[in-house]
Amino acid sequence: MQFLNEHQLKKEITKQHVQPYTNTSFYDINNFKGVLKLAFKCKNKHTIDIILNNWSELLKDEIKWGKRTKRIDKKEEQLVKSLHPKELIMIINIGSIMQKTYKMKPEVAFVFAFGIINAHFVFENTSMDITIENMYNTLPKKSKSKSGEKRFKKDFFLKGTSQEIRKILYKSSKDGC
Repeated sequence: MQFLNEHQLKKEITKQHVQPYTNTSFYDINNFKGVLKLAFKCKNKHTIDIILNNWSELLKDEIKWGKRTKRIDKKEEQLVKSLHPKELIMIINIGSIMQKTYKMKPEVAFVFAFGIINAHFVFENTSMDITIENMYNTLPKKSKSKSGEKRFKKDFFLKGTSQEIRKILYKSSKDGC
């Protein structure tokens, strides 16, 4: 299976003239909407927009809670709303595995991969309490079902902790992500 690598992404970011790429650069997730739409190829081209908007709404209460309990400061709030290019690569590569190996629909694969990355790199560090059900509910209404939610929850633990997913997460973690 062909995976996206950091060099390819760095080249694209440089081409787009966003901010200069460094190992510590975090970007607003909206900068990557076009890349995510290309990578996940959802039938409705607005699906990624809907999911990211729903995700943003989901985070609002958690960010308020984090500020109130002093678990999240301004800098962490910005990081919660941002994405490091290595995280983007992991989302795309995990999503690719979920679509090709496990035949997951593109929009579900995106929410799955995005949720795994956030659970691993964001929620664990900030004590934010986003449930798997909340993650699933960021999908557009037309993409959700009771059986789909049940399968998503099961997959999140079983497939989300599989060796191939752990390999992506921990290889990238060692590289400084």
